[in-house]
Amino acid sequence: MFNIFTPKKTLVRTMAMWSFGYGSNMDVTALQAKKHVKVLEHTPAVLPDYKLSFSIKAMTYSEPAFASVTKREGEEVHGVAFLMNEESLEELDKTERGYNKAIVTLKAYDGRSLEGFVYVPKEEKTEEYLPSKRYLGVLCKGAKQAGLDNNYLAKLEALPTYNYLDHPEVLKVREDRVKIVDSLKEITKEELSNHKSEDPWVSCLGFVIKQNSAFGSHKGRDITSRVLMQYHGIPMDDNDDAGQPPYPLVSSLSSGELEYVTSWLDHYHLGGIKGMMIQNPEVLGYHTEFKKQQESRETKFVLPPIPQ
Repeated sequence: MFNIFTPKKTLVRTMAMWSFGYGSNMDVTALQAKKHVKVLEHTPAVLPDYKLSFSIKAMTYSEPAFASVTKREGEEVHGVAFLMNEESLEELDKTERGYNKAIVTLKAYDGRSLEGFVYVPKEEKTEEYLPSKRYLGVLCKGAKQAGLDNNYLAKLEALPTYNYLDHPEVLKVREDRVKIVDSLKEITKEELSNHKSEDPWVSCLGFVIKQNSAFGSHKGRDITSRVLMQYHGIPMDDNDDAGQPPYPLVSSLSSGELEYVTSWLDHYHLGGIKGMMIQNPEVLGYHTEFKKQQESRETKFVLPPIPQ
């Protein structure tokens, strides 16, 4: 049994609860695999008098914004209503801790009215940002799988996404990295792992940067394989290699894979969140084992199965 509290209303105790997924939670398969939510039932549905927005500012240059919904009379958001039990709600709340809940009545495509809740921003935000191409792809995939209205899907697919070519500072830092790569000192994975808490270091694509990541799982290791799994929607914590070899070969990555992983390197190299990260930090060196893996042109790295 559980309570859900919002400033205006309190949901009654119940054994199961409907929630409305409008972002990554539209993908029920990923919802169950990545967020460990047992979906008892799900159906396409409409959330009336709300609009979809990208006002949750996230990791600049890599995942600039996540989806949210804002009250807007006369508008509507299409998504997936899913029924879950108390245990699953607790699991989902852990991953959606940046949101509050609002009590809503959903209109299922099959005509039912479903009483439940939707995750909303903790503070009302008006400024919006561009989502990553990967993240918008997650939304479109979930919308297709759910059989959402074709017109709504077309609107999703037409939304603009973040493009590093629109950011001169990113272009410059990428050019500068290419120039210094051969002059960087080597840093072993053992030395890197000694910098997890105090004076934390992060490595991405082999570049080691002194940076205080918001993610404990990123500190003191190379994150190339981890964010590569994120790109493909693979549960990261369930398949994490802790930054140990073997590593993927950069030369074997697709253009989309390489761009996404590089965007995380941009995030750490440019100090993506002002006030929380070191701005324009120095590149300390290059990951020894990662470098050897690339030079050998051979690897035993295998990407875990990609959820369909």
